[in-house]
Amino acid sequence: MPRKSFLMRRVKVNPPDEQTLRKYLLEWRTEDLYHNPGAFPRLTSEQLFGRAGPLSLEIGCSTGEYLCGLAQRNRSELFLGVDSNRKSLLAAVELGVSLGLDNIRFIKAPVQWLYPLFAPNSLHVVYIHFPDPSLHPKQRKRQILNRRLMDALHFALVPGGLLSFVTDNATLFDNILALVESDPRFRKTHSERYLEGFNPEVKSRYQLYWEQHGVPIKRVELARL
Repeated sequence: MPRKSFLMRRVKVNPPDEQTLRKYLLEWRTEDLYHNPGAFPRLTSEQLFGRAGPLSLEIGCSTGEYLCGLAQRNRSELFLGVDSNRKSLLAAVELGVSLGLDNIRFIKAPVQWLYPLFAPNSLHVVYIHFPDPSLHPKQRKRQILNRRLMDALHFALVPGGLLSFVTDNATLFDNILALVESDPRFRKTHSERYLEGFNPEVKSRYQLYWEQHGVPIKRVELARL
């Protein structure tokens, strides 16, 4: 079981009415994305929100605490969360509605099937925080941050746009650090090789869980050249 999924076992979700659900959550089937990607909107602020504005994407947003916190504090900006777990996304929608957010949307789909929908210079920030490590050889195809995603993000991020990666898994972090340090299309925004700790104003359910267990957190922030 993916590590984020086990945290959802005791979470109670009250699904919103159908009209609210349609507004906040797009549920796209993998087979449709594969066979007919042209039938889906591009991942841009104009296509998803009907208006222009800086768009930030969180890959693996889970129950949305971190992304909704950003959206609440930056209401002139737009935020998109992607995850493949429907129950998690229903909880994220419930949170967004409770905060009165009109600047956030969610997509249920594996992110790798969304790459054809990326548009050039459309994203300002991309967050990949606490992804499933997927370190076992049989699970590596599920690992989110890889060379193919780096290609897609270089295409979609505006020049100077940011990529934030955070994890509690030391082995995964070492792998990712080697990957990003070998990519000349991005540069670190900090002089340190990597940063320790992560203290946003609103922490995700997953971060709080691992902090309670004393697991150290590492992160790296990159800017697209």
